[in-house]
Amino acid sequence: MDEPIRHAPSVRFAPDRRVTAAAAVGALVAAVLAAVTDDAAGRLLLLVGVVVLLALVAGDLVFSPRLVADAGGVVVRSPLARVALPWPQIEAVRADTRDRLGLRSTTLEVDAGSTLVVCSRRAIGADPAAAAELINAFAPPGAGRSVS
Repeated sequence: MDEPIRHAPSVRFAPDRRVTAAAAVGALVAAVLAAVTDDAAGRLLLLVGVVVLLALVAGDLVFSPRLVADAGGVVVRSPLARVALPWPQIEAVRADTRDRLGLRSTTLEVDAGSTLVVCSRRAIGADPAAAAELINAFAPPGAGRSVS
């Protein structure tokens, strides 16, 4: 009898597929509206919207999962960063909250010295503070990293 395949524990973060699907539907609706409108300026704006939404959908599908953490470290796949960071290189994994123009935004930061990866809530499909806790749970004990 064969033993079951066992995978090392890991945590994966990817954009919410519902948001990706909504963007795809929005692109389709905008394309249909662009095809039936008589207004040239409106058609141009709709086509720009189609391109932007399709780029968002493509990025969500191509760069998924965005972030994977396991006992070996953190792997990030995004349009701007594709890096594998082993735990000894990682100085901190934290949620950073900023208030600007009356709006509060929280991002996930993976600080590896000369490499700083910043992921939004939309990019990882989860609350950045909860994601930071889960990721830090994979860090080896006594790594001397700052956790927040």
